[in-house]
Amino acid sequence: MKLHYYFPENLDLDELIYSNYPTFKPFSREKARYLLHLISIARVKKKDLVSEEYVKLSSKMMQDMVHNYYDYWNYFINDLKIIERKESYKINKDCKGYKFVDAYNTSVVRSDLTIQDTSIRKKLRTYLNTIQSQNKSYKYLSRWFDDKLQIDEGLCFWAMNEIYDVKSSIKCLRDYDIVKKKEKIPLKQKDFAYMAVCRFKDALTIPRRDNNVLRYHSSLTNMNSIYRNAVTYDGQELFALDLKNSQVFLSTKLLSTNYLIKSFNNGEKVEIDFNNPVEEFKRLTNQPLLDINSLNSKVTKYRVNKTTYIMLGLFKETPLNIRFQEYFKLAINGNFYENLKVKFYEELNIDIASRDEVKTNVFKLMFSDVRSQSKFVKLFKTMFPEVYQIFYDIKEYDKSILPRILQRIESNLFIDRIAKRVSVEHPFAPIYTIHDSIASTNEYLPAIKKIMEEEFLKGIGAIPGIKEEAWNKSNLIEHVNQLKQKAFAVAS
Repeated sequence: MKLHYYFPENLDLDELIYSNYPTFKPFSREKARYLLHLISIARVKKKDLVSEEYVKLSSKMMQDMVHNYYDYWNYFINDLKIIERKESYKINKDCKGYKFVDAYNTSVVRSDLTIQDTSIRKKLRTYLNTIQSQNKSYKYLSRWFDDKLQIDEGLCFWAMNEIYDVKSSIKCLRDYDIVKKKEKIPLKQKDFAYMAVCRFKDALTIPRRDNNVLRYHSSLTNMNSIYRNAVTYDGQELFALDLKNSQVFLSTKLLSTNYLIKSFNNGEKVEIDFNNPVEEFKRLTNQPLLDINSLNSKVTKYRVNKTTYIMLGLFKETPLNIRFQEYFKLAINGNFYENLKVKFYEELNIDIASRDEVKTNVFKLMFSDVRSQSKFVKLFKTMFPEVYQIFYDIKEYDKSILPRILQRIESNLFIDRIAKRVSVEHPFAPIYTIHDSIASTNEYLPAIKKIMEEEFLKGIGAIPGIKEEAWNKSNLIEHVNQLKQKAFAVAS
């Protein structure tokens, strides 16, 4: 099991240690390397860190790996002066942030050195064994991450360097994180892309299903979509069948049936149950004789204890009013953002600049705090007051509940129903789920699309728009060339 370290390209740790040897004991160069490696590698686990200067590292995790980890960090910060630490954090909710000082804020590279520390390797092996044990339930997905799945590293490295050169020099072409309301950092984006490609077949990137929203994470989900164009299976191009305006489409499930949402441990874990939600609500609230008709809200909240609350949604017997019907119609046809833009203009005489601006604002609406009263939120509330109120009620205690519930619905559809059924009916079809899409080779696309439509009809009650997208190297080259053309236009 070869596990390479990743460090800033100009960091010579051995030279720094030689010049300023630590006074604390026990000290191990291997453990020092591992802790510094965590700053780089943490970024490849979470795409949203590309907008952050600091990387948050769990003290519990570090102490488990290196019992006197704090001595090492103090050494890096005070003696070697290569690390900065953000001391502010929330106990039991947040972690301290770490970053390399400006002198070492350079491109990350894969070291020739590999992790050799026996105790660290043993703990990593235990982690891998746990994941592999869990993967036995998802062998129909994990089996396809074999040696036939390849990526063109050279093409990816060329592309990421070209993209970095443009975005680092031309500010108006940089990307923006609409949730964090921060500009993405070109160097961190490049580092993320580099490590995602380098670790494509790394032992620690074996596929796994998380315990939060039950999404299936793999080397494919954990890379920017543009680089998937360099991926092939057995020399064949792959094609993705993508659910159009997925979060909006999936949200119709929360407006058309009965369900019970459960939030545990201050939102650390969230579940949604569509089986006997009313009876479960009565049981958890200890109200076996509750008259459901007496509830005066579509979404009824109840706090079970200090850290747990539930929400009962009642929609199954409710006839859809005109605004619900309009929302459903737009959500199902696959062109939600384009049609909503037209509708705002026709009914409210409001002209929104582009489809992408509508999409950005819809995401803000679904993912932001209920206190947000932006111009778009007010427009949406005017257009779909009942839909807005339901989203408000679900997010009122915790803004993350709505997107996480939608992801739970998505993972159930794509992993437990669609992919599983494909594996049974077409056992030789290589299948890869990328959250709200599923990829395979060209010959299996018609059969997979048919299964998707049937499962969406059963699970959501409608057949959505499904977009076919080819993964091929020319797409990546074209993406780079278009970006360079934009750069030329800005410069001239």
